[in-house]
Amino acid sequence: MGRRSLPLISQRKASEILAEEEDSTSPADDLLRSAECARDNETIAYVEGADAQTETCAELSSKFPSGVASRSSYRLLSLLGRGGMGLIYRAFDVELEREVAIKILRHELADNPRVVARFTNEAKIKSDLQHPGIAPVYATGACDDGRPFYAMKFIEGETLGNILAQPTRPLSFGLLSIFSQVCQTMAYVHAQGIVHLDLKPSNIMVGDFGRVRVIDWGLSRRIGSPDPNATEHEFSVEFMSGSRDSDTQSGNIRGTPAYMAPEQARGDLLDARTDVFALGAILCEILTGQPIYRAEHPQEILWHAIRGATARAVEELSKSETAVWLIGLVNRCLASDPQERPAHAGELAKELTEFQESALTLANNDMLRFFELSGDLFCIAGFDGCFRRVNANFTRVTGYSEKELLSQPFLNFVHPDDRVRTIEEMGRTLQGLPVDRFNNRYIKRDGSTLHLEWVAKSIVAESITYAVARDVTPK
Repeated sequence: MGRRSLPLISQRKASEILAEEEDSTSPADDLLRSAECARDNETIAYVEGADAQTETCAELSSKFPSGVASRSSYRLLSLLGRGGMGLIYRAFDVELEREVAIKILRHELADNPRVVARFTNEAKIKSDLQHPGIAPVYATGACDDGRPFYAMKFIEGETLGNILAQPTRPLSFGLLSIFSQVCQTMAYVHAQGIVHLDLKPSNIMVGDFGRVRVIDWGLSRRIGSPDPNATEHEFSVEFMSGSRDSDTQSGNIRGTPAYMAPEQARGDLLDARTDVFALGAILCEILTGQPIYRAEHPQEILWHAIRGATARAVEELSKSETAVWLIGLVNRCLASDPQERPAHAGELAKELTEFQESALTLANNDMLRFFELSGDLFCIAGFDGCFRRVNANFTRVTGYSEKELLSQPFLNFVHPDDRVRTIEEMGRTLQGLPVDRFNNRYIKRDGSTLHLEWVAKSIVAESITYAVARDVTPK
């Protein structure tokens, strides 16, 4: 498959940044010192995903920032949580009469021009991305003290990280639909020339009706920006252990080491393939139940990321009962050399769609083969009392054509003396109750009587019944 080249994001090397620090001896030393400090810094996930820590939020909620209500139509209701750059509040839009979420820059960061620029950049990028997989930004503004804020759609749900952490989580193939939606979202994002740079399960939110959103765009940027001489490098580094506990620390390399591509951990040039690596890490975790980098201490996780040490995860995946095609996709996404990965998320989305369609076609063909080859009488009936589909054996045994069977209520074929009992049994299926070994008589096309023994099960939400009958006519 051909690869479309994408412009690179220019970052200074970690060594160039660290040379400015008087006490730095090497890039790795300073990176690991940042990791050591991570344990002392608290991070509270907010609104779009993980639960907030109630005691901290309760303390902060009494200190609502002034000026939000006076300068806009928003009325703050409660604090939802705290992120690396901002506080997230639940609010009410008085003019449009709807709940919204408002993110406000934290007090202690208001005097940092680079953080302010990043906060503004996050709001701008999110407002430019119009996709169902991204919560829209409604408006921007500033508090009386000058701190910027922006209002966005208020969404609730559960993060993929929480789902993966559950002991009774769904089978891995049940999560592929979620992952596929993430890839579709990121395909759109990459096509707009933007990269996320912090994709991970806790930044994927699954809401009602299966809606999947990619959240937390604080590290995102446009491909080709900033300028090579720019110095915007400080951001939150989240370290994740095997237990999925996390801490955050302002450091020199931005991202989450447990899902970070080697070039990102080293401070090299970044492009869409950096996000592709993170997507591969997420898919590997879906399939194996474990992050690709695992260690007791954050320093070790960071070292794994710098070296791209994915051999252990790849070996575990190869031993699992996973389709060979999926294993190959993960391997390509986790390649240490970015040139060996899919060029962007659009390639992943296309391959996943093709895989799911082929699997669905295969399953449908298998069902049809079983449906038609069975010696029993198979049918699918609607709650309206008509057959939706019958197998070839049904027409052969009854003598009616398929068109005749599907064109009228099936009670017309039931012996008149058995119709009341059949209607009563149909009432059970309408309630979702199973039918087991129910006997009635059908009138064949030649006028003779056919004795059938039925087993049936309904799907009430779809208003259909699947039934199979066996010919028990006395010989």
